[in-house]
Amino acid sequence: MTIQILVTIFSVLVIAKALSKFQKKEVHGRTVLVWSLFWIVVIFLVWQPDLTNYLAAFLQVTRGADAVFYLSIVIMFYLFFRMFEKLERIDADITTLVREVALLKNKKDS
Repeated sequence: MTIQILVTIFSVLVIAKALSKFQKKEVHGRTVLVWSLFWIVVIFLVWQPDLTNYLAAFLQVTRGADAVFYLSIVIMFYLFFRMFEKLERIDADITTLVREVALLKNKKDS
């Protein structure tokens, strides 16, 4: 029961922080919605752990906790891949921008 209370408190604090950032216009509404839904699902599953057994049966895994763990790993690697793609795109954009600024500065100095 202690882990359920701790996870619930943590999840509520994360949701509150996301909402606070949204009110300050630091994050988009879609981001807040996705993270809030995620943490609500976490709260729901921590209080109803037997539901993960249905997922485990569907994925043909022995325990619900194992199914959640395996899916979490897969999702994290996917998200790491997406972040890596975005960082590469940002790096390319910065490189292009620096080149353009350097060319403009060179023309201005000439």
